[in-house]
Amino acid sequence: MASTYRLTLNEQEHELEVEEHDGSFRVRLGDEWYPLELERIGDTARYSLLLNHRPLDVFAEEGPHGYHIVIGPRRFAITTPALARGRRADGPADVDAGTDTGEWVLVSPMAGVIREVSVEPGDEVEAGQTIVVIEAMKMQNDLHARRAGTVKAVYVSAGQQVEQGAKLVVLL
Repeated sequence: MASTYRLTLNEQEHELEVEEHDGSFRVRLGDEWYPLELERIGDTARYSLLLNHRPLDVFAEEGPHGYHIVIGPRRFAITTPALARGRRADGPADVDAGTDTGEWVLVSPMAGVIREVSVEPGDEVEAGQTIVVIEAMKMQNDLHARRAGTVKAVYVSAGQQVEQGAKLVVLL
């Protein structure tokens, strides 16, 4: 049986199906099915993905409304129908997805150098606001707040080298 997800690519939503068959996985995007292998690397948010026999280095982070995926310089948002309706797949149905009251931690999707930190503790931020710019492989990557909130802590400063998975900023 296939699981259905919503995938946002270039601000357009697509339906994505993932199906397990005889111990292996495949994914359908559009009318095409592709073989899929995914392996977590250690106890990190980094994964080795083999999609259609093509190897990719992936960083995956669960947010309040789904998953945020970074593959190279590209960012993707994936939601499941349960998350899109305001509940976690394994949680109660009456949880409102718009009222996330817990902490949200921005972690580095890659190793690199922090070029800019545009917030400090106590600042109010809006969802989607750029809060950190990290440079990796001579490319600058804007890292955005996944939701609105108040900055609780900032763990980095401009010029600092960080590893993938390092905590950068915490929002309340």
